[in-house]
Amino acid sequence: MLSRFWYFLIAALAGAGIAAAYVAQESVDRQRSLRVDEQLSRDRAELELWLRYDARERLDGIAPMAAHGDVRNALQQATTRRGRPLDDEVRDRLGTTLARLNQQLQESAAQLLFAVDDEGEIVAQLGGSTPPAGAGLAEFPVVRRALDGYTTDDFWIYNDALYRVAARPVIDQGRYVGAIVHCVEVDNTLAERLSTRIPGASLGFFMRESLIAGHAASVTGAPGDQLMESGTAEALGAMDEDGKTEPLDLGENARGIYSFVHGTARDSDVGYVIARPLAVMGSPLQLFQKTDDEVMGKIFWPVVVGIPFLLGLLGVFFLWLERDRPLKAFRTAVGKLGKGEIQRLNEGEMRGPFRRIGADLNEGLEKVAGTGMSAEKKKAADLDQILGPSGGEKKGGGGYFGFADDGQDDGADDLGFAPPAAAPSPVAKAPPASPPAAPPPMAPPKAPPAPPAAPPLAPPRAATPEPPMPDPYGDDDEEDGATMVAQVPEELLAAAAEQDDEQRHFREVYEEFVEMKRKCGEATAGLTFLKFSGTLRKNKEAIVQKHGVKDVRFTVYEKNGKAALKATPVK
Repeated sequence: MLSRFWYFLIAALAGAGIAAAYVAQESVDRQRSLRVDEQLSRDRAELELWLRYDARERLDGIAPMAAHGDVRNALQQATTRRGRPLDDEVRDRLGTTLARLNQQLQESAAQLLFAVDDEGEIVAQLGGSTPPAGAGLAEFPVVRRALDGYTTDDFWIYNDALYRVAARPVIDQGRYVGAIVHCVEVDNTLAERLSTRIPGASLGFFMRESLIAGHAASVTGAPGDQLMESGTAEALGAMDEDGKTEPLDLGENARGIYSFVHGTARDSDVGYVIARPLAVMGSPLQLFQKTDDEVMGKIFWPVVVGIPFLLGLLGVFFLWLERDRPLKAFRTAVGKLGKGEIQRLNEGEMRGPFRRIGADLNEGLEKVAGTGMSAEKKKAADLDQILGPSGGEKKGGGGYFGFADDGQDDGADDLGFAPPAAAPSPVAKAPPASPPAAPPPMAPPKAPPAPPAAPPLAPPRAATPEPPMPDPYGDDDEEDGATMVAQVPEELLAAAAEQDDEQRHFREVYEEFVEMKRKCGEATAGLTFLKFSGTLRKNKEAIVQKHGVKDVRFTVYEKNGKAALKATPVK
């Protein structure tokens, strides 16, 4: 019972340990996810600042352009022409000046650079295709604000490309004569430059559900363009009023946060995504693989290893105490029972379930002994198998019958009938005058010749009682002339005496045989005297007929732990 409780306790502890491992794994994954989400929120705030800083750098970079004399004079002439076409020489000189000043910006140089008059008409342009005559940018809010005297920035879509725009007014003699518009295309180069501002994070710009530029961070497991693009559809449906989302799952090992850009491009679903890897655990075993060495070093390993080892030893002791030791005692007792050293198991010496097993085994043995059946539930043993065939010959493991001459054991095999040491030859009938050489013992007296009309005498049955003999003494009251009973023949009396002697001998042998079987621990319930005596009689008749002897005597002895019979001929 204690060991069973111990099994349950160990199983409960194991289950609790497994549950704790899964809880720890889930807790660690959740903490890591929270840390990534917090980092993504900080990354978004930092990127917004860097975008503003980048815009300020470009506004500061075009400030010398707006203050340059050639630029101011050209825009002043374009503003005051009042519907007259501007001289091409002025346009060319302005374009040359803008190209020289743009090269001085180096990394911040514009890919598209415009100089517009006070009405937003393009006076000069660097990059892109040549605009048609009279084309202007007054419809763009960033340009209108610049013409109104503000420095501003924006994202806009121009010729199916996304640009980062910065615009600055040009002032000449106290009036706004135009503006300089600085445009940088949003491409992988810009995404890489901005991504370096937020180490460990991948950055991408999207338009609707397509990623138009991106850069993956140089860290293990950093999400790439394909992974960032896969979340745009979900992000567009999860945008709040400010055009932002909460951190979203990008596959199983990454998280990303999406936001719309500020400006007119927002109306075209233009925005950016920041993504970071999320190292989750596939199983509780990775708690040890992904835990820092510093943390692993703080674990007190003697307790972690020693307590389970001691619990295991205690469980082995309980198992030996409740199963192995009683099992050994039960095995020893059964071995003694099999060797015949004991007749039944001692239930008091057994423990646990073996006590009940021993009781059932004893009960079964008693039932088998009471019915004369073996432990395999065989039929009751046949006396022909015990005593041997009636012919007295050995037949494949027959009964235990031996044969000795004149009551002496000649060492023959007890399983068969060996001939006597000096087997007598068949004796012919001697004349009445010559007596036999060795008269057999217990020979009946010679009877007078039987009357010729007398029928042959049949041997009486053992269980049939003798008929009452007529009283030889008549009653005094009877008449003198009463009928006299005829005298019983002597042969009949001799045969009856011989029959009685045989029955007495068979009865004695039967009782000795039963006692010997009980002594040897064999079942006796199925052995009846009637069957036993019938088998003895058949064996006796066979021996008398075969060896020409007058009588056969049987003796009981023990052979190989079993009761056996030996037949001794009497000449």
